[in-house]
Amino acid sequence: MAKISIIVPYLKGPAYLEDCIQSIEDQKMDDIEVVLVDDKDGHDVPEAILQKSFVKYVRMEDEKDVDEFYEKKGIFLEERRRKRLGMNKEEYAAYLLQKEQQKEEEEEADDANVDNPVEGELELPLRPFGVAAARNTGVKYATGTYLYFLDADDYLLEDALPKLYHLAEEKQADIVTGNRYASWFRPISFDFEKAKADSEIEGIVPLDGETLEAVLSTRFTMQHFLIRRSYYDAQGVSFDEMITFYSDVPVIAKLLAGAKGKMWVDGSSIYVWRRRNDPIHLPALSQKKRKRRTDDYIESYEKAKEEIKDAEESLQFALNRRLCRFTISKFPNRLKGAKSVRYTKNLRKIPKDQLKKIKKELTFFHGIELGYIVKGKYRTAKPFERLAHVMQKKRGLFGKPIQYWRFLDKHIFQKMPVKENWVFVESFFGKSYSDSPKYLYEYLYDTYGDKYHYIWCLNKRAKEMKGHPPICKRHTLRYVYYLSRSKYIICNTRQPAWFKKRPEVMFLETWHGTPLKKLAFDLDDIHAASQNHKTMFYRQGKAWNYLISANRFSTDVFERAFCVPREKIIEVGYPRNDILYSERADEIAKEVKKEFGIPEDKRVILYAPTWRDNQFYGKGKYKFTLAMDLERMRKEFGKDSVILLRTHYYIADSLDLTGLEDFVYNGSTYNDVSRLYLASDICITDYSSVFFDYANLRRPMLFFAYDYEDYKDEIRGMYFDMNTELPGPIVQTNDELVDALHHIDEISEKYKKRYDRFYDKFCHVDDGHASKRAIDIVFEGAKPTFAETEE
Repeated sequence: MAKISIIVPYLKGPAYLEDCIQSIEDQKMDDIEVVLVDDKDGHDVPEAILQKSFVKYVRMEDEKDVDEFYEKKGIFLEERRRKRLGMNKEEYAAYLLQKEQQKEEEEEADDANVDNPVEGELELPLRPFGVAAARNTGVKYATGTYLYFLDADDYLLEDALPKLYHLAEEKQADIVTGNRYASWFRPISFDFEKAKADSEIEGIVPLDGETLEAVLSTRFTMQHFLIRRSYYDAQGVSFDEMITFYSDVPVIAKLLAGAKGKMWVDGSSIYVWRRRNDPIHLPALSQKKRKRRTDDYIESYEKAKEEIKDAEESLQFALNRRLCRFTISKFPNRLKGAKSVRYTKNLRKIPKDQLKKIKKELTFFHGIELGYIVKGKYRTAKPFERLAHVMQKKRGLFGKPIQYWRFLDKHIFQKMPVKENWVFVESFFGKSYSDSPKYLYEYLYDTYGDKYHYIWCLNKRAKEMKGHPPICKRHTLRYVYYLSRSKYIICNTRQPAWFKKRPEVMFLETWHGTPLKKLAFDLDDIHAASQNHKTMFYRQGKAWNYLISANRFSTDVFERAFCVPREKIIEVGYPRNDILYSERADEIAKEVKKEFGIPEDKRVILYAPTWRDNQFYGKGKYKFTLAMDLERMRKEFGKDSVILLRTHYYIADSLDLTGLEDFVYNGSTYNDVSRLYLASDICITDYSSVFFDYANLRRPMLFFAYDYEDYKDEIRGMYFDMNTELPGPIVQTNDELVDALHHIDEISEKYKKRYDRFYDKFCHVDDGHASKRAIDIVFEGAKPTFAETEE
């Protein structure tokens, strides 16, 4: 007999499962078994996991009849809805007939209704059987002295299970637990020191009173409870398989109620609840948005309430607190009509002293909102819900101005007609007059003159700007107004999350480079400041009418990583690269050198490093440490060369170049990087996409990737092997960099064939006419030649 049976329900997400099972193996415990319950078809369970001796694999489809289960669940859902609507069986039959006739007339049951079903519509189960059935099946096959439930996308830190096991044995406890932390990251990236600082419980203490309240404050689930099997069986508990969400609430409530005096906590035993950063393709059960969630929750709450009616007050308080918080989180959008009434009935049963204590834990407006919901005054509660929402986002006494401008947009600007000849242009959040938006604008201006009215989002008007279009700063009232009313929008980054594009508006997304580093849905861990990265990409990408691609490689990546349909991706080349093929290229290079004061006889070495995903101060503000030894570079090359430095637009740090003014020229705030390319003789970069564009010039390139091993594996990952694909050598130290610059001619000859292959793969579309091709499609209605999948 095993000491511990770990029950792991699994639906999909093999990468998550691998981390989960590996964390169990790392516990280094003898006599444990993993009952892996596959709730799908087993096609994506890694073979290496199935071969592990401690894994007992069970398929749900071998345990239950799917048709019988669905029929039973359908009857359950129908009966629950009938009761919620307050109808007898005859009335409900008439209601269903009316709904069926209405459905036939409207014929609007499109794909959107699958993800966002209309009020009252029955939804199919989210998986063949569900987590409740999988857990019950796991218990049936478990042979251990203790049961432990672990979700397939979560993992354990070192010694988490041994600590619980030894505590249970020492105290002869029926239930033991530890701390649980939420994380977006894989085990390799988990911040243990931060977790320790945020500990709910410290040391080894009994699980009762305030300690029990603290443990259940953030979780009322089966996660991270080690339960003696004999006690589990004696309580006669099982998970309700008809309930999709929150089926474990009544189970853990009854188990905790019956084990009073025999429950302990070891705060050093840590369970990591891993949040999934891809709720579009791989949502966790907690991330699935279904209207049935509110019905399931109140059903589970009522069952749990009955199970613990005679339990200690701390357990009852914890359950009631969860109900209040859940109610606040779902009101009013998900709690309407009969649902609200059912919640109110249960809220009114909460003792007044508990309700008062719960309100104190809530924000001021949420507390008032809850009070009115308890009284059944839902209309009165709604304004306080809105106020609470605004207060969560506000800054200072009156909040951020953009909140008010968005209100005007929603209620006024969006109701005004679109201006058919307005073109709104934005590059890098208004930081510069640059990139593809600049060249598309200049082509429009030169070709169509005043046929169109142009508006630029810019922090400061650029001297070199053609014409004199009105400008506006991002997130100002003028910005919101112009963005809302323009017929055409040209942008090279993602639009604001709050922006709602109207159907008649044409949105041209140029993006800002051929990708080397993995993007959006191709990422595993998100080390940036926002973990909603993938969700926002998905939503914002749906608003794009066209997305510009510079080559077939980018097209394939964009389709997959941005979830943009292939028919929206146009391979026209990058408009920003048109200047690289200009007849004035040499003249432009001289202009740039003159602007910076660079002597014409000096060789210009462009250094253009990018930002690091895991080094940031806050949203969109990234740290940067200059790895290049500029003093040594001046000593080695100062006589005949200069450094032209260009950092990424995300980087927030200012660079101190004191004492290097005659050798290092800072071009980080220079509007147009394409002009810098023309002025340079050599490019040094790392993981920046600049080298894809620079290759159009066929000039020498070096790749100063001092943290290459860490970056490619742990931070963001690459789309291809830099060692075999890049048109120049990777150097990782200043010594190697200096040596490469001394032998740049030999390196150019050595890498000539690889450079040619690179050019043919990534630069073959660019020819100086990308702007014309894009404008013809978007403004003239020319039929685009869409990229097709390579065989």
